[in-house]
This record gives sequence, structure tokens and C-alpha cells, in this order.
Amino acid sequence: MVDYHENMISEKKKFISNELPAIQSKIDQRNKDLRFLLKQESELSLIISKSDSFEELEILIGQLNEKYRLKGEYENVIQQLNEVESNLETFNKSLDSIDEELFSDDFEATVKLQLNKFNRHFASVSELLYDERYALKYDKIKNRNGQRLYKFSAFNTNFSSGKKQGEISCFDIAYTFFADEENIPCMHFILNDKKELMHDNQLVKIADLVNKNEIQFVASILKDKLPDELNKEECFILVLSEDNKLFQIE
Repeated sequence: MVDYHENMISEKKKFISNELPAIQSKIDQRNKDLRFLLKQESELSLIISKSDSFEELEILIGQLNEKYRLKGEYENVIQQLNEVESNLETFNKSLDSIDEELFSDDFEATVKLQLNKFNRHFASVSELLYDERYALKYDKIKNRNGQRLYKFSAFNTNFSSGKKQGEISCFDIAYTFFADEENIPCMHFILNDKKELMHDNQLVKIADLVNKNEIQFVASILKDKLPDELNKEECFILVLSEDNKLFQIE
């Protein structure tokens, strides 16, 4: 048994002894390679330390980061533009659908019906004020963008400035009556200007009409242009003069 172990040990020694030169040769080669690499590292470190490579590298990195930032911004803008374009396409389809509905025969019939109701009030008020029956009409036109529109205009042609102001008042009062008839929310408040251009008779008739229908009609007008029937304190909301200006600006 002893001889067996001795033989085993002897064989291992012989094996190791045979391998040692090869192992030593590898160690020597690795040491040589290491010394070469260390020398290269030293030379490169010296070159880098004597140059502006680090500063240049930092500048390049900064520029590269800025390019990445701009790239991200541009990509975000492109994404937003794509989303807007997609939304516009969706909205345009919706508008086309609405447009088709607005200019369908059924909707036009509704427009005619409502216009006739309004014209009944418009004609009634204008006849009371001017003994003329005003009315609106409409035409279907296209604007410069090719969009279809209902264009409303009056039958009557008033060239007189005073009569044009009267027509405006007739329209405002008639719309109030129309809105009440159709249960459309509407303030019973009308604010007008340049009413001194109208004749006294029409101003008095307007005052009587709005008072009977609980409509507040406010108009700025010079006191000496007021008809006698309206030139009284109960008709005044605010009186201004050279000594009593609205904004108190000297």
C-alpha cells in the first residue's frame, strides 16, 4: 500500500516538473505583455496630459448633448404637428357633415319657417314706426374659401341715415318679440347709438312700444335733439355735460 502511494506521488512530481517550464514560459510572456501595456499607458497618459484633449472632449460631449436635446424638441414638435394634422382631418370631416346638414332641404325648410316668424314681427314693428313692412331674406352663397353660407339682407333699401337707424331699432325690437315667442333666452335690453338722426315721431313711437312690452331701450342722444314728449327726467338714466363727464378726465 505504501509503495502505491509513493508511486502516485512520484508520478505527480514528474508531471508537475514537466509542466513547470511551460507554465513559467507563460508567466514570463504575460509579464512581458503587461510591461508593454504599462509602457503604452504611460506614454498615452503623457500625451493626453500635454494636450487639450479633455477640454476638446468635454466640448464635443456638450455639443453632442445639445444636438440630442434639439433632436428631442424637433421630434416633439413633429409629433404635435402630426396630432394637429390628425385632429384637423377629424374636425374637417365633422364640419363637412355639419355643412351637409345645414344646407340640406330639411334644414333650409326650418330656416324659411323661422325667418317667416321673425319677419312677421319685423314687418309689424316697422309698419308701426314707418308705415312700411320691413323683412329679411337670405341667399346661399360661397365665400372666398369656398364655404357655403346663408347671407341675410333686408328687402327694403334705406339710404337715409335716420331711417337706417330706425331700421336697426325695428330689428332689435322684433328679435326680442321673436325670442320670446320661441322661448329663446333673451335680455329685454336694447342699447343703441345715433338716435338723434331719427325723427321725433319715430322716437316717441319706439318709447311707447318698448314701455308697453317691458323692454328697456337705452340710447345716447343730445338733449336738444329729444322730442318734447321724452325730454323729462323720468326718461333719463344718466346726464352728462362739460361739467359732468363720464370718465372725469380733464
